[in-house]
Amino acid sequence: MAGTRHPNAYVDYYILDLAARGSIVDNGLIPEKQAIASLWQLFETEKLSLVTSVDEMELDFVIHMNRGGLCVTDTFQITDNIDTFERWPKSDRADTAHWRAIVDLYDQLEIISGHDDMVGEHAHPRLYEHVASVLRDAPKAPVDHSGPFGWHDQETGILRDCAAALHTVYDIKVWADMKHIQYDLNWSVLLNVLPKYDYHPDLQGPQGEACKRLLGLLNRVVNIGKKSCPRLPLQDRHIDFILDIVRKKYCQERIERHISHIAHALLSNVGYHLTIDRELAETFAERKVKLENILGEGPIRLEVILPSELVKRLGS
Repeated sequence: MAGTRHPNAYVDYYILDLAARGSIVDNGLIPEKQAIASLWQLFETEKLSLVTSVDEMELDFVIHMNRGGLCVTDTFQITDNIDTFERWPKSDRADTAHWRAIVDLYDQLEIISGHDDMVGEHAHPRLYEHVASVLRDAPKAPVDHSGPFGWHDQETGILRDCAAALHTVYDIKVWADMKHIQYDLNWSVLLNVLPKYDYHPDLQGPQGEACKRLLGLLNRVVNIGKKSCPRLPLQDRHIDFILDIVRKKYCQERIERHISHIAHALLSNVGYHLTIDRELAETFAERKVKLENILGEGPIRLEVILPSELVKRLGS
């Protein structure tokens, strides 16, 4: 366990994301942002420990920053990845500034677990399964391969078409010698494919967020494709293999990430798990006794709590 100060609170990506934002669209989150700032002051004056799991947080970096088009190739050098992306003329400087702010906050946290070889449900499978069985409202649904795009949604149909068209923009030498992500080439593939799906390929317009997400996922497709296939074009079966990896690892539902972080907090006997998801906090509180019974190890110390509620607790 990192540190001996008490109380301690576990921080996930969503907390850092909110803390790093300069402006907030959802007014309901303003009290939580203010509360996070108050908790950070307690942390800086050594009246509170703020902790996290390096493995889970770094996977969060890849998943969430992907959604802005960034390709995180090495979480040990994430600022270099951000710098590389920012040199691409079409990158969003507001996004890169926000990511840097998140990384700065992350670097201040105390680490309670780090660099096991596995993350998510594979890190501590039995504990993960127990937490998942309590917090999920239904079992994970199997992937449906019968959709109109040959998979289960339009997004994957777009990625499949992009993967199949990589050979139209990557020549043999560029593909074979590629050491770094080629944002221009990947974006040019999307430019050709998106109109087929009635998307306007624009990173700043009304569909900008969707286009950024697609670029980020295509970056992953290219990264995995390059590692697993020495030459283009990619074959259909190999494309399905790549897309399966991308969808499972980088398109996780929010609840899956919550489960992974909560499992780490339980494993390290943390007192509080901070969340801005009120429903998650209420669900954990309602089902905590059930989880205690499943684990069979006595009362659970952990509480899943909103930052504003923790501020009240510590002030009373």
